[in-house]
Amino acid sequence: MDELKVKQIDAQSETSVSNDLAVPTDASSVLLKYQNKDGWTIQYPKSWDKITDNTLQESATEKYISFRTYPIPDEGVETWLDNKIEKSLSFEEADNKLIEDITTETKGDFVIYRYVLQSSYVEPTNTSNLKNIFYVGNGHIYEFHGQTPPLAKEEFETIVDSFAMKIEVNE
Repeated sequence: MDELKVKQIDAQSETSVSNDLAVPTDASSVLLKYQNKDGWTIQYPKSWDKITDNTLQESATEKYISFRTYPIPDEGVETWLDNKIEKSLSFEEADNKLIEDITTETKGDFVIYRYVLQSSYVEPTNTSNLKNIFYVGNGHIYEFHGQTPPLAKEEFETIVDSFAMKIEVNE
């Protein structure tokens, strides 16, 4: 079983994360850092209390972010992603629709792919948006997924935008 590394970080101190994570204004607020075995990290709220090999969750609210790492397949990222979306749209247990097309941007050495599915389970009143963000670089695809509600779009994006790769320095 892979060992998970969680490091508590004071939100008021400088961190090694190289992006603009929204830092809480309350001095007593603390973010935690999750380090994946594949060398990437994200920061998440201290109130999140459940960590598994591929999920961070706040049990009290059922907010979660799941993640996976894949090697880039031979068919390429775009074909792989199109197939993944097509599979999600064909699920019979839910009425899934693509409501935000795939967008891409470059951030450092990574290409970021984003899209949103809308999913209705059983009744149209039980609808949620399934947020998906993929960082592609270093020969891998790093997938992040969350459901809004209960997770707010801004919460999801703040956590995922804290994505950083651990850089090994050989001396």
